[in-house]
Amino acid sequence: MTTKNKDQRIPVGLGVFVVIFNRDFSKILLLKRNEEKRKKWGADWGNVGGVIESREHSLDAGIREAREEAGLELEKNQLKLVNVKEMPNFSETYHGIHFAYAATIDESAPIKINGESDEFKWFDFGELPDSMLDRKEYILEIREKAKEIFK
Repeated sequence: MTTKNKDQRIPVGLGVFVVIFNRDFSKILLLKRNEEKRKKWGADWGNVGGVIESREHSLDAGIREAREEAGLELEKNQLKLVNVKEMPNFSETYHGIHFAYAATIDESAPIKINGESDEFKWFDFGELPDSMLDRKEYILEIREKAKEIFK
C-alpha cells in the first residue's frame, strides 16, 4: 500500500454485516460468493452484508442485506449490534467502518440467495472454511459476544 499525504482526505466507506447463527450458536450461516465477488475479495465464503446506503441506519441496512442476499425477513429486535470495526486502510480509496450485527434463526428457515452468491451452508464452528472474508478468530469473537448479548 502506498503512503498517502496525511492532509489528503479519503472518503469513509460504511458497511454492515449480519452474522447469522442457529439458535444454540453451534453453527453459522455463510454464503459462497459468486465468481466476481470471490475474485474481488480474494475469499469464497462470507456473511450477509454490504454497503450502508446514503442516509440509511446500519440496523436497517442489515435487515435489507439479509432480505436481499438470503431472503430472510428479520425484524429490528432480532438483530443485535456486537461490534464496530474501523479500518483506516481498508483500501487505497476508503477508510472503512463496518457494523457487525448478530441474529439467530432456525436452521430450517428457508434461505433464498440472490445472484451475489452461488450457495449457502450452515457450518459447525470446528469446520469453518479456510477461504473466508473474515478471519476465523474474528468470527469466534463475534460468536462469544453474541452469546452474551442474546442470553
